[in-house]
Amino acid sequence: MHLWRKQVTDDWLRAHSDALMLRYGGALAIVEQPGKRPLIQVVSEARRDPAELQREFGGKIEKLRTDWLRQFTQQSRSRPLRIGARLRVSRTKGPNTIAIPAEAAFGTGDHATTAMCLRMLERVTRPLPPGWSMLDAGTGSGILAIAGSRLGAARVVAIENDPLACSVARRNARSNRALNIEFRVGDVLKEKPRGKFDIVTANLFSEILISGLPLWLPRVARDGWLILSGVLRSQERSLTTALHRNGCRAAEIKRRGKWIAVLAARTRKRS
Repeated sequence: MHLWRKQVTDDWLRAHSDALMLRYGGALAIVEQPGKRPLIQVVSEARRDPAELQREFGGKIEKLRTDWLRQFTQQSRSRPLRIGARLRVSRTKGPNTIAIPAEAAFGTGDHATTAMCLRMLERVTRPLPPGWSMLDAGTGSGILAIAGSRLGAARVVAIENDPLACSVARRNARSNRALNIEFRVGDVLKEKPRGKFDIVTANLFSEILISGLPLWLPRVARDGWLILSGVLRSQERSLTTALHRNGCRAAEIKRRGKWIAVLAARTRKRS
């Protein structure tokens, strides 16, 4: 395994993150720490992708040790993430716990965008009767899809363009006994799952979210919700404008550090 990494500025991240997400999917990770510039990383089995990235953007390439995943897991934050009263996320199994080990695929619950999405999902599904449905666009490690299953969804469709990330997500779902999730390898901007969904989640970069809105909205059930994140504060206006243009309203906006998460619903037509 090989790792390409580069510390970048916020402007660089805004300019390149969407394109890199489309190219590398779940192999891409963005690491943020207080007082430091964002660190962007791509993990690949072959050296070709890191070498191309180094030629294009600079940065460094590191050949990972065979036990790199175990070391990374030990260094990762082990404190459980509490999601309301019904759920928590941890590295290890336990009562009412989703266990997500640290992997190359994005989404262990540590990142602000994932945590905000999880808390919104837990809150808006409290009043729903068991049997509701969910679409997770860009599932990464599968954490949002698994949370939906554990919170009462009868049907969950999870789409991911990176086969490695999708494989990890399937394994995570099996480990957490979330057996009602349909994982699909595909482009979130092209896949068209059948039926309506009570909840649509998408923790992706802003340009993908804006492009995906016209495709996902016809799949949202009446009185359904969209939970959107992966958006920098500086991109908030672009996303809320796109929501308005597509007949939606931002019912709630959460902000944490540089990131935001939006809970959106269809704009009710006046009778």
